[in-house]
Amino acid sequence: MPANDPPQQKPTGDDSFSLFFRFWNRFEYMVLHVIGPPRLSESMDPRARLQREYERRRELHEQWQASR
Repeated sequence: MPANDPPQQKPTGDDSFSLFFRFWNRFEYMVLHVIGPPRLSESMDPRARLQREYERRRELHEQWQASR
């Protein structure tokens, strides 16, 4: 990345990687593990969906931190 590029904007809203999002994501994952549906295909499994969303937001957060 060239040195004269401005830093990225901090992800907010649906892209935020806030402490609340991380807590809620882990809580929801644990609840689904205990009382959720059985293992489904990768595209239909709500636990896999939560994991993908967590990874996506974490990557955005890491990109933002690297651009600062």
